[in-house]
Amino acid sequence: MSEVTLRQLEYFAAVAETLSVTEAARRCHVSQAAVSLALVQLEDSVGATLAIRRRGKGVALTAEGQVVATRARQVADQVADLAFAVDRVHGQLSGRLVIGVFSTLAMHVVPPLVDWFTSRHPQVELDFVEGTGPEVQEAMLAGRLQLCAVYEAQVLSDCAAEVLREMKRQVALSPEHPLAAQEAVSLADLAPYPAILVDEEPALQRNLAEFARAGVEPDVRWHSASVQAIQSVVGRNLAYSLLMQPVATSPEGRPLVFRPLAGDIPTNSVMAVLPAGVAPSTLVEEALTALRAHWGPED
Repeated sequence: MSEVTLRQLEYFAAVAETLSVTEAARRCHVSQAAVSLALVQLEDSVGATLAIRRRGKGVALTAEGQVVATRARQVADQVADLAFAVDRVHGQLSGRLVIGVFSTLAMHVVPPLVDWFTSRHPQVELDFVEGTGPEVQEAMLAGRLQLCAVYEAQVLSDCAAEVLREMKRQVALSPEHPLAAQEAVSLADLAPYPAILVDEEPALQRNLAEFARAGVEPDVRWHSASVQAIQSVVGRNLAYSLLMQPVATSPEGRPLVFRPLAGDIPTNSVMAVLPAGVAPSTLVEEALTALRAHWGPED
């Protein structure tokens, strides 16, 4: 195998993240020809096709390309850490950090991270990719992201996870709901009332499975992938829901109350996820510090 250069790995990591030679060239501040040449040289060096160029449709990574992309990003991050370590002595970090977030967690993850890096490390180029739990983790394992925030039930086997906050689903109710005055609400208590549930997996199946185990048939009238829409329906006292994140009001400003589910309800904690066996870079460590601060123990 001929020599693999750092520049080849850097350019290929950018191709893997953007799935575009044009965008990779723009990010690396070089020509498209330079990126294409580096990709050809890297493929020659490893003896495998890493990416398939599709006219007008960008780039698709092969199975070998996905493996190499993850390693390329690790190497590039480790080299960048040399500069980050120097920057950290002066209290500043720079570089690009891409974080994957499960879509319903975004409202709780994106604002505190933007606030943290804007106030402490304004030179960091911070970006987010939202999607399902598996989608963002697969993108991370393919080298396109450096860190993910998902729920416990979504963590893939190829990933290492850290609990940011232990959580359980709670019953979301209008203060006018007949069950709102109870300290805890059982699944049997909920059965006579209409429900609106989150239309995301594995949340939907987990909720329905809990009802089934309790021998209860819920009256599920509606589903929605939008937590804000669900909060609004609940705030109008049209249904209850089972949600992870308690909030004081709906998006329309109507008050909401959250009650714990009675019984042995499993946790579904908020998790920070990295590829298994990968040491976090300085930028990722800073993001973890920010997430720990935000999701630390409740008062």
